[in-house]
Amino acid sequence: MLNELCDELDKRVAAGQGVAPANAPRILISGNPMAIPNWKLHHIVETAGAVVVCEESCTGTRFFSDLVKPTKKNLDEQLKAIADRCMNIHCACFTPNDERPDDVVRLAKEYQADGVIHYNLHSAIPMPMRPLKWKNVWRRKGFRCCESETDYSDEDAGQLRTRIEAFLEMIRK
Repeated sequence: MLNELCDELDKRVAAGQGVAPANAPRILISGNPMAIPNWKLHHIVETAGAVVVCEESCTGTRFFSDLVKPTKKNLDEQLKAIADRCMNIHCACFTPNDERPDDVVRLAKEYQADGVIHYNLHSAIPMPMRPLKWKNVWRRKGFRCCESETDYSDEDAGQLRTRIEAFLEMIRK
């Protein structure tokens, strides 16, 4: 079945059939990790006519980027390689964390994103302190950005949808 699915996907790519129209705004989501099954933001973005092309968070690209460099040396060197990887993930909780905005710019270029939505979870204390600085970096680099603060409930879904639709309208113009 997996081979059949891969064959079908190859045919769709060759025919130019995607999950969204070719002109759909491409969005990179940055910010707090979203615990499964909290896909509220993704759902709102994609039902508003855009497509999420990348998620820069602990549950997104940082989960698999910059993997531990293999070493055939002794145990101490192997443990150091693991520690180096852990200390170089540009986590939201680490400070001063000046590399993270540049990571988002690199990913936005790599994934050809039209805009960045910075997601902040209400209860995540370190996150609301940095987005202003980061948004200024992203804007200087030519990316449109929007900040969203929410929680795991659906109470604010309408308000969030309005904000995201307005952001996508800015991108489309």
